[in-house]
Amino acid sequence: NGGVQQRCTCGAILPEDARFCHKCGKPQFDEDIARLKAQEADIPAAAPPPAQRSLPDSSGISFKNSRAVLISVLVAGAAFLGSGAAALISPLLWPLVLMAAGFIAVVLYRSNSAEPLTTAAGARLGWMTGLCLFAVFAVVATVVSIYLASPAGSDIVKQLQSMPQFAKVSIGNPHDVMMNILVSAIPTFFMVTLLPGLGGMLGAKLSARGRHS
Repeated sequence: NGGVQQRCTCGAILPEDARFCHKCGKPQFDEDIARLKAQEADIPAAAPPPAQRSLPDSSGISFKNSRAVLISVLVAGAAFLGSGAAALISPLLWPLVLMAAGFIAVVLYRSNSAEPLTTAAGARLGWMTGLCLFAVFAVVATVVSIYLASPAGSDIVKQLQSMPQFAKVSIGNPHDVMMNILVSAIPTFFMVTLLPGLGGMLGAKLSARGRHS
Protein backbone atom coordinates (compact mmCIF):
# COMPACT_ATOMS: atom_id res chain seq x y z
CA ASN A 1 0.00 0.00 0.00
CA GLY A 2 1.02 3.67 -0.51
CA GLY A 3 -0.49 5.29 2.55
CA VAL A 4 1.45 7.77 4.66
CA GLN A 5 2.98 6.42 7.84
CA GLN A 6 2.46 8.56 10.90
CA ARG A 7 5.74 7.52 12.43
CA CYS A 8 8.94 6.45 10.62
CA THR A 9 10.83 3.36 11.63
CA CYS A 10 13.54 5.62 13.03
CA GLY A 11 10.98 7.01 15.51
CA ALA A 12 10.45 10.43 13.90
CA ILE A 13 6.85 11.71 13.73
CA LEU A 14 5.99 12.40 10.08
CA PRO A 15 3.79 15.22 8.78
CA GLU A 16 0.87 14.33 6.53
CA ASP A 17 1.71 13.32 2.94
CA ALA A 18 5.43 13.22 3.73
CA ARG A 19 7.13 11.10 1.08
CA PHE A 20 10.44 10.96 2.94
CA CYS A 21 11.38 11.07 6.58
CA HIS A 22 12.79 14.47 7.52
CA LYS A 23 15.12 12.82 10.01
CA CYS A 24 16.64 9.78 8.29
CA GLY A 25 15.50 10.33 4.68
CA LYS A 26 13.77 6.95 4.37
CA PRO A 27 11.08 6.89 1.62
CA GLN A 28 7.56 6.35 2.90
CA PHE A 29 5.74 5.34 -0.34
CA ASP A 30 6.09 1.96 -2.00
CA GLU A 31 6.85 3.45 -5.42
CA ASP A 32 9.69 5.52 -3.97
CA ILE A 33 11.11 2.47 -2.21
CA ALA A 34 10.90 0.40 -5.43
CA ARG A 35 12.52 3.21 -7.49
CA LEU A 36 15.45 3.58 -5.08
CA LYS A 37 15.98 -0.18 -5.05
CA ALA A 38 16.00 -0.22 -8.87
CA GLN A 39 18.55 2.59 -8.95
CA GLU A 40 20.79 0.81 -6.46
CA ALA A 41 20.60 -2.38 -8.59
CA ASP A 42 21.72 -0.46 -11.70
CA ILE A 43 24.82 1.02 -10.00
CA PRO A 44 27.81 -1.26 -10.81
CA ALA A 45 29.94 -2.37 -7.93
CA ALA A 46 33.11 -0.38 -7.57
CA ALA A 47 36.03 -2.24 -9.09
CA PRO A 48 38.85 -2.97 -6.66
CA PRO A 49 41.99 -0.93 -7.28
CA PRO A 50 44.54 -2.75 -9.43
CA ALA A 51 47.21 -4.48 -7.45
CA GLN A 52 50.46 -2.62 -7.73
CA ARG A 53 53.32 -4.73 -8.93
CA SER A 54 56.24 -4.28 -6.63
CA LEU A 55 59.61 -4.46 -8.32
CA PRO A 56 62.69 -5.34 -6.30
CA ASP A 57 64.66 -2.24 -5.38
CA SER A 58 68.14 -2.06 -6.88
CA SER A 59 69.30 -0.60 -3.57
CA GLY A 60 68.47 -4.02 -2.06
CA ILE A 61 71.51 -5.67 -3.65
CA SER A 62 72.77 -7.75 -0.74
CA PHE A 63 73.12 -11.33 0.38
CA LYS A 64 69.39 -11.23 1.25
CA ASN A 65 68.65 -10.86 -2.48
CA SER A 66 68.52 -14.47 -3.68
CA ARG A 67 68.85 -13.52 -7.35
CA ALA A 68 71.91 -11.39 -6.70
CA VAL A 69 73.49 -14.18 -4.63
CA LEU A 70 72.84 -16.80 -7.32
CA ILE A 71 74.37 -14.62 -10.04
CA SER A 72 77.36 -13.81 -7.82
CA VAL A 73 78.05 -17.49 -7.13
CA LEU A 74 77.70 -18.54 -10.77
CA VAL A 75 79.89 -15.74 -12.08
CA ALA A 76 82.46 -16.35 -9.33
CA GLY A 77 82.73 -20.00 -10.37
CA ALA A 78 83.23 -19.04 -14.00
CA ALA A 79 85.75 -16.37 -13.01
CA PHE A 80 87.73 -18.93 -10.98
CA LEU A 81 88.14 -21.10 -14.06
CA GLY A 82 88.83 -18.06 -16.24
CA SER A 83 91.45 -16.71 -13.87
CA GLY A 84 93.28 -20.03 -13.95
CA ALA A 85 93.38 -19.97 -17.73
CA ALA A 86 94.43 -16.30 -17.73
CA ALA A 87 97.27 -17.01 -15.28
CA LEU A 88 98.66 -19.62 -17.67
CA ILE A 89 98.58 -17.15 -20.57
CA SER A 90 99.77 -13.99 -18.81
CA PRO A 91 99.55 -12.69 -15.21
CA LEU A 92 98.49 -9.32 -16.63
CA LEU A 93 95.17 -10.83 -17.69
CA TRP A 94 94.19 -11.70 -14.11
CA PRO A 95 93.01 -8.16 -13.13
CA LEU A 96 90.99 -7.99 -16.36
CA VAL A 97 89.27 -11.26 -15.50
CA LEU A 98 88.37 -9.90 -12.06
CA MET A 99 86.88 -6.69 -13.51
CA ALA A 100 85.03 -8.70 -16.14
CA ALA A 101 83.46 -10.82 -13.40
CA GLY A 102 81.79 -7.80 -11.80
CA PHE A 103 80.78 -6.42 -15.19
CA ILE A 104 79.19 -9.72 -16.29
CA ALA A 105 77.36 -10.08 -12.97
CA VAL A 106 75.68 -6.70 -13.51
CA VAL A 107 74.82 -7.51 -17.12
CA LEU A 108 73.20 -10.79 -16.08
CA TYR A 109 71.27 -9.12 -13.27
CA ARG A 110 69.99 -6.39 -15.58
CA SER A 111 69.01 -8.86 -18.31
CA ASN A 112 66.49 -10.50 -15.96
CA SER A 113 65.10 -7.31 -14.46
CA ALA A 114 63.46 -4.14 -15.76
CA GLU A 115 64.55 -2.16 -12.72
CA PRO A 116 67.32 0.45 -12.98
CA LEU A 117 70.62 -0.40 -11.38
CA THR A 118 72.58 2.46 -9.83
CA THR A 119 76.36 2.59 -9.92
CA ALA A 120 76.44 1.99 -6.17
CA ALA A 121 74.26 -1.11 -6.56
CA GLY A 122 76.44 -2.29 -9.45
CA ALA A 123 79.57 -1.87 -7.34
CA ARG A 124 77.88 -3.79 -4.51
CA LEU A 125 76.95 -6.65 -6.83
CA GLY A 126 80.50 -6.75 -8.19
CA TRP A 127 81.87 -6.77 -4.65
CA MET A 128 79.59 -9.69 -3.76
CA THR A 129 80.89 -11.57 -6.80
CA GLY A 130 84.47 -10.87 -5.75
CA LEU A 131 83.73 -12.03 -2.21
CA CYS A 132 82.36 -15.32 -3.51
CA LEU A 133 85.42 -15.67 -5.75
CA PHE A 134 87.74 -15.02 -2.81
CA ALA A 135 85.94 -17.72 -0.81
CA VAL A 136 86.55 -20.19 -3.65
CA PHE A 137 90.23 -19.20 -3.84
CA ALA A 138 90.63 -19.53 -0.06
CA VAL A 139 89.04 -22.98 0.11
CA VAL A 140 90.98 -24.34 -2.85
CA ALA A 141 94.30 -22.86 -1.68
CA THR A 142 93.84 -24.23 1.83
CA VAL A 143 92.91 -27.74 0.67
CA VAL A 144 95.77 -27.90 -1.85
CA SER A 145 98.35 -26.52 0.57
CA ILE A 146 97.36 -28.90 3.36
CA TYR A 147 97.42 -31.83 0.97
CA LEU A 148 100.87 -30.91 -0.38
CA ALA A 149 102.16 -30.61 3.19
CA SER A 150 100.92 -34.13 3.98
CA PRO A 151 103.05 -37.27 3.38
CA ALA A 152 101.12 -38.10 0.20
CA GLY A 153 101.54 -34.55 -1.03
CA SER A 154 105.25 -34.60 -0.19
CA ASP A 155 105.74 -37.49 -2.60
CA ILE A 156 104.08 -35.47 -5.33
CA VAL A 157 106.31 -32.48 -4.53
CA LYS A 158 109.42 -34.66 -4.72
CA GLN A 159 108.33 -35.95 -8.10
CA LEU A 160 107.80 -32.41 -9.29
CA GLN A 161 111.15 -31.28 -7.91
CA SER A 162 112.84 -33.92 -10.00
CA MET A 163 111.73 -31.95 -13.06
CA PRO A 164 113.90 -28.94 -13.99
CA GLN A 165 110.97 -26.51 -14.25
CA PHE A 166 109.85 -27.37 -10.69
CA ALA A 167 113.26 -27.78 -9.08
CA LYS A 168 112.78 -24.72 -6.86
CA VAL A 169 109.37 -25.75 -5.54
CA SER A 170 109.42 -26.30 -1.79
CA ILE A 171 106.64 -27.02 0.69
CA GLY A 172 107.19 -26.32 4.40
CA ASN A 173 105.38 -27.76 7.37
CA PRO A 174 101.61 -27.28 7.68
CA HIS A 175 102.02 -24.39 10.12
CA ASP A 176 104.21 -22.45 7.66
CA VAL A 177 101.81 -23.24 4.85
CA MET A 178 98.86 -21.84 6.77
CA MET A 179 100.80 -18.73 7.79
CA ASN A 180 101.74 -18.07 4.16
CA ILE A 181 98.10 -18.42 3.17
CA LEU A 182 96.98 -15.99 5.88
CA VAL A 183 99.62 -13.41 4.98
CA SER A 184 98.84 -13.52 1.27
CA ALA A 185 95.08 -13.54 1.94
CA ILE A 186 94.98 -9.86 2.98
CA PRO A 187 96.21 -8.27 -0.29
CA THR A 188 94.42 -10.94 -2.31
CA PHE A 189 91.14 -10.12 -0.57
CA PHE A 190 91.31 -6.44 -1.48
CA MET A 191 92.27 -7.17 -5.08
CA VAL A 192 89.66 -9.88 -5.61
CA THR A 193 86.83 -7.76 -4.16
CA LEU A 194 87.74 -4.25 -5.35
CA LEU A 195 88.37 -5.06 -9.01
CA PRO A 196 85.01 -6.83 -9.51
CA GLY A 197 83.40 -3.88 -7.71
CA LEU A 198 84.92 -1.52 -10.28
CA GLY A 199 83.70 -3.79 -13.06
CA GLY A 200 80.20 -3.81 -11.59
CA MET A 201 80.21 -0.02 -11.36
CA LEU A 202 81.26 0.22 -15.00
CA GLY A 203 78.55 -2.23 -16.03
CA ALA A 204 75.87 -0.24 -14.19
CA LYS A 205 77.02 3.01 -15.83
CA LEU A 206 76.96 1.53 -19.32
CA SER A 207 73.55 -0.07 -18.79
CA ALA A 208 72.11 3.23 -17.51
CA ARG A 209 73.58 5.06 -20.50
CA GLY A 210 72.04 2.50 -22.83
CA ARG A 211 68.60 3.07 -21.29
CA HIS A 212 68.77 6.83 -21.82
CA SER A 213 70.10 6.67 -25.39
